[in-house]
Amino acid sequence: MILKVLILSFIFVYKDAQSKNSIDTNELIKSNLVEKDVSNFFKLFKKVCEKKLHENLQKHRSYPNFGTISQWKMVCKKLNTKKLNLSFLVQNFKHKVLSNKQGILTGYYEPEINVSFKKTKKFNVPILRYSKSYDQLDRSKIESNFKMQDVLLWTDSKIELFFLQIQGSGIGSLEKKKKIKINYGGNNKKKYSSIGKFLKERKLINGEVNLFTIKKFLYQNPRLADNILNHNKRYIFFNIDEKNTEKSSVGSIGLSLLPFVSAAIDKEYYPLGIPLILDKVSNSTLLPVISMDTGGAIIGKNRADLFTGRGVEAEKIAGELKEKLLIYVLVPKDKND
Repeated sequence: MILKVLILSFIFVYKDAQSKNSIDTNELIKSNLVEKDVSNFFKLFKKVCEKKLHENLQKHRSYPNFGTISQWKMVCKKLNTKKLNLSFLVQNFKHKVLSNKQGILTGYYEPEINVSFKKTKKFNVPILRYSKSYDQLDRSKIESNFKMQDVLLWTDSKIELFFLQIQGSGIGSLEKKKKIKINYGGNNKKKYSSIGKFLKERKLINGEVNLFTIKKFLYQNPRLADNILNHNKRYIFFNIDEKNTEKSSVGSIGLSLLPFVSAAIDKEYYPLGIPLILDKVSNSTLLPVISMDTGGAIIGKNRADLFTGRGVEAEKIAGELKEKLLIYVLVPKDKND
C-alpha cells in the first residue's frame, strides 16, 4: 500500500473568501484521524522551535504578519506538554491563507545513483562541487568546461544525475555496497526550467507527464536527451559526506528532513520553520507540515513540494504526486481569539 505514511484527513468546512484573512481553526477543520497520529509533525515542530524558527520569523519580510516572537515563544513553550494532538492546534492556532488561487503540490525524495571515485569507461559523468567560476554558465557549458579539481565523483548516467540535481541531494552507491551521502552544494545562479513542461508543449509525451514518463522518454530517445536536459539551464553542485549516510537530507533550514512532514515552499512568502497545513483540494485532505526547504521550481503562494523520504516507494510516491493545493499558515492565537 503506497500510502502507508503519515496522512491526516479532516472534514473541510470553511474556505476563506478574502485573501490574507485569519481563519479560526475550529472553522477550518474537525479532526478525523484516518491512519496515524501527528507525532512526527510535533517532533519536527519542537526541533525548529528550539533552533531556527524565531530567527527566521524575525528576519522574514512578512514579520509580524504570522505572529510576533513573543507569541511564538509562548506556543513553543507549550510544546513541552505530553498532550500533543490535533486539539493542540485547535486551541493554540488560527490560520491565514495568502491566496485562494489554487497551486500545485508535488513530491521530492532522496534518489540513489551509482558512483565511483575514479573515472572509467562506464563512470564518465562528473558530479561537481561548486565554484564561483560556474556562475551564470549554462548547463551545457559547465559540462564541457568543468575543472578536474572540482570533480567529487563520477557517475554512469547523465539522466540519473539530472534527476539527482532536481531532487537536490541523495545517496551515491559505490562498489561493495558502500554508500556515500551527496548533499546540495550550490547552483549556477540560472533560472530553473521544467523539462516536463517542455516535452508536453512540444507534444513529445502523450498523456501523463511525471518523473517516470520523462525518464522513459529520455532513455528511449538518447539522441534527443542532451538537448532536452539542456533546456533547464540551472545546474546543481554537491558536497559529499562519507560518514552520515543514514541521516536524512538536510533542508535549506539547516536541519534534517522528516518524510511526509517536511515541505519545500517559496521563501518569498513563507519563513522557513513555520508550520503549515497543506490542503489537497481535490479530496479535501489536509496535511500539517513544517516549511523546511526551498527549490528552484517551488514558486508561488500555493506551491509546495512534499519530502517523501528515501527508497523505491518514496520515489514512486514523489514521482506520481501532483495535486491541486491551498496552503494555510498556522498563526498563534491572540489572547482575545
